[in-house]
Amino acid sequence: MKRGWLLYTAENAAKNEWFISRLRVELAGCGVELALKILPPNDDFDGAFVEKLPDFAVVRSIRPKANEWLEGRGVRTFNNAKTASIACDKWQTYRFCKERDIPVLPTWREKPSTASYPLVMKTTDGHGGAEVFWLNDESDLSRRKERLKGREYILQAPCDRLGKDMRIYAIGGEPVGAVLRSSDADFRSNFSLGGRVEKAEPSEEQRAIVERLYEELRFDYIGVDFLPHGGGWVLNELEDAAGARMLYACSDIDIVKLYARHILNGL
Repeated sequence: MKRGWLLYTAENAAKNEWFISRLRVELAGCGVELALKILPPNDDFDGAFVEKLPDFAVVRSIRPKANEWLEGRGVRTFNNAKTASIACDKWQTYRFCKERDIPVLPTWREKPSTASYPLVMKTTDGHGGAEVFWLNDESDLSRRKERLKGREYILQAPCDRLGKDMRIYAIGGEPVGAVLRSSDADFRSNFSLGGRVEKAEPSEEQRAIVERLYEELRFDYIGVDFLPHGGGWVLNELEDAAGARMLYACSDIDIVKLYARHILNGL
């Protein structure tokens, strides 16, 4: 029997009990054991993983060092460390896309003199829209920087259609579903912040971008977020541990079953 680990932080495991249970049941039905492992609050993986290593690991922790630690010991990880390190850092995502001519919004580590307000500030390691801030002027920027207490961030020009975005769910390079998120009350459209969702169909341009990402990253399961801009779509973020609630809320696509099948094929 193949043995795997499913890695979460304690906080995210509590929020994703349904996903955890479903994935474990799907794999168990095919003779694969998937044990839930809770990561320590720091990156002391040696102290946390003293037992026999598994055949593979599904890393849903937004902690790229876990992927690196396991890969360095010959464990097959879903996703790989390269995907995790880029997707879990918004600045790295921007640089990766910019260097490959994938359309993105103008983005900076610090405000250049040529950039005008309003701007959007994001922590580089945040997710779910909770650490995304609208800046109207220099005082907003100073106040937010002070509250972040040294945490890394990016500044970004806003898109020209606020309150909308599209997430494409991709498994093994293939888009398997997409949702359009929208909000009338907030420039952020995240489902966790009260945004509406509806099933969507990716454009050919978006599909081509997903394919290019896969050629470079060889990811297993990610969310690719796009913003509407300039009459088309620009890549906004990559989600290494993409949640599935939105897709189940507006479609009959069983992405956990599809992901389990992908994991089995990968083994």
